[in-house]
Formats: sequence, C-alpha cells, structure tokens
Amino acid sequence: MLFTICFPIHILTEVVPGKYEVLITNLPAASFSSDKLSYLYSLRWGIEISFRPLKYTIGLLYFHSKKPGHIIQGIFAKLTMYNFSELIAAGISIRNATRNLLYRINFSASVNVCRKFFPGFCTPDFVEAVIQKNLLPIRSLKSKPGLHKSKSAVSFLYRIA
Repeated sequence: MLFTICFPIHILTEVVPGKYEVLITNLPAASFSSDKLSYLYSLRWGIEISFRPLKYTIGLLYFHSKKPGHIIQGIFAKLTMYNFSELIAAGISIRNATRNLLYRINFSASVNVCRKFFPGFCTPDFVEAVIQKNLLPIRSLKSKPGLHKSKSAVSFLYRIA
C-alpha cells in the first residue's frame, strides 16, 4: 500500500548536539524557513502549557456528548469550574514561616475539593484546610534530572489471538 504525504515535512537543525527536531506542517516550505517554524513552535508551546490544566485537571480533553449544543454547554461548565477553582485557590494564603522551601498550591487537589464545595457537600473551612494541606514545593534547581523511559510501539498482533 502506498501513502502520499500532502504537506511538507520540515527537518530542523540540531537543537542540542545530537538531537534533531522534526515538524510536520501544511505551511509552504518556500515561505517558512526552519528557523521561523522553530520560533512559531516555541510560541505555540507556551499556549499548550497554559491549556494543560484545562485539558487534564478539569477534564476538557474528552467530551461527553455528540450534539454541538451539549458540547458547548460542557465546555462552559468546565470553564466555570476552572475559574471558580482559580478564584478559590487565589484567596488561600500560603504560610511559609516554618518551611525551608517556597510552596505553591496543588491545583489538582484544589479542583477536586472545589468540585465537592460547588454543590454544597463541604464547608469553606474544609476547602481551605484541604488546599493548605496539599501544597507543592517550588524547586527551581533540581539536583537530578527526571528519569525518562522510552516507549515502544504496540503491535496489532494481539487482535489476531
């Protein structure tokens, strides 16, 4: 079977010695150099990072309906929960008096407790206590880099058996 690619593939220059970056885009190769594409990708990466809490913590990665009106309603409901959780978390003061590191609020824990508070299943004092209990240290310099595991492809042979 023959596959054709309908868009140009840009192979960028070395980002780090021995590491290459490959971007697939439908932009014309004559108009956009590899450096321009790398710059545009770096701008896009900031947007992806800012949407990460919406996609994974709030649950906006998947929709629970097929009708467009219900999908829009679900998006607005999750955006409302995100804004509510951010507002509650912003009002919580972090006490660093007895700690060595600076701490930040664990947004996942904040969202989970706000989901219980929003319909009235818990009190404001409980919400504040849970958020202050679930803090994450801010570590600017790590002594060891994170361990990265390579992932192999999953074959389709399991379907035959």
